[in-house]
Amino acid sequence: MTTKEVFKVELRDLILLGFIVAIKVILGRFTIGTNIAHIGLGFIGSVLLGYLFGPIWGAAGGGIADIISSALFGNQGGFFIGFTLSAMIGPFIYGLFFYKSQVSIWRIIVATLLVTIIVNIAMNTLWLHFLYGIDFKTALIQRIPLEIISPWIQMVVTYFVLRAISRVKIKR
Repeated sequence: MTTKEVFKVELRDLILLGFIVAIKVILGRFTIGTNIAHIGLGFIGSVLLGYLFGPIWGAAGGGIADIISSALFGNQGGFFIGFTLSAMIGPFIYGLFFYKSQVSIWRIIVATLLVTIIVNIAMNTLWLHFLYGIDFKTALIQRIPLEIISPWIQMVVTYFVLRAISRVKIKR
């Protein structure tokens, strides 16, 4: 695949990207927990971005969704570029594993664990440390129990979402 093919996008693809970004923004509002440790449904949008658009456009959609969410809902603490970077890396990783690939359990497990470790545990804990001045180790200790449980729930949801969406024929 050439660079030109990676960045070429048709209008119907941009419209679909907009719908998925809107889904990510809306589902991202449904969370349970505190600022330090919470679980939500926004990951479904990230999975769809990666699956349908690949790592590059998925990452772009994740960043756009974070900026729109911050502008519309005024995320606590305001806009922070670190969380936008996290919102981009998640769909990027999902895109590496899901884009133009068969839905398989091993891909779902590896992708979800990588997003959990790289984005949720490492990056987001670091951003909380920078943004709120929370001790890194303290924030990490508070986040670890949730990050041990939530990936398994996300894997099950991801499996069913990808199985359902893989049956839908989207003209591209």
